[in-house]
Amino acid sequence: MHPSRGKQKNYALKITELMLLYCYKKKNSKSFVKLINNDCDIYRKTDLYNLKKGDFYKNGKKKWKELAKQIDSYTMLNKKNFVKRSLKLLYPHLLNRIKKNKTLVEYNVLAKFGCFDFSIVNNKVDLHMPVFRFIDPQHSGKKIFTSYQKFILRSEDLLNLISFVKKKYPSLSFVQMGSWMNQYKPFRVLFPKSWSPNGNIKKKNSIAWWGQFLKSDGDINIKLYNKFKNTLRFKYSGIFYQCKIQELYNHLKKIKK
Repeated sequence: MHPSRGKQKNYALKITELMLLYCYKKKNSKSFVKLINNDCDIYRKTDLYNLKKGDFYKNGKKKWKELAKQIDSYTMLNKKNFVKRSLKLLYPHLLNRIKKNKTLVEYNVLAKFGCFDFSIVNNKVDLHMPVFRFIDPQHSGKKIFTSYQKFILRSEDLLNLISFVKKKYPSLSFVQMGSWMNQYKPFRVLFPKSWSPNGNIKKKNSIAWWGQFLKSDGDINIKLYNKFKNTLRFKYSGIFYQCKIQELYNHLKKIKK
């Protein structure tokens, strides 16, 4: 079940505000248009983008380029007026997405192995996970799970995935994931001590970085929102972590016992 329209609206406006502030801060370091496209994903939160197809709707890309160019012109203003005018410009497109009942990537709950899914990237198992499903596993029911019950559910999901991988892709040795959640304790405990950074970083225009501002009810995490507005620094980074598949399998089997 998706969040109420009120929560979706509040989240969309506040996460967009944070993204605008972040781009404004870095505007002297690189092209603003590149910042707004590569360091955040405001465009995905508008009615111009087709999330299911992973591309803009017809004429959507042209309209987005026009909006980005207009927002770029606002960077000559002070920070307060820049945000105010940019949000006013974007507001109809953020609101229309909600009115049309088009979802956000943040609210995705689909995965083949409970909370988890994967792909094969550079001969490694690359884990994917809908953040909304992870932080709210009871999304489809009324049962309230304890923290420990959530941990067990997630460990079983991950074990099922890794067991499948071992049979389907026996030649692969490593599993990795690029996400802020690697530094988030309720997620980190699912992995062995060998789960550590491999030197790669996820692109910033994704939930691998910005997903940390989402609450389990689909609204903004107001505590992180306020902190980020003051510092414009991420609490967690979208860094890739990895370990050997067998090490993760052994770790999860111990949990199951």
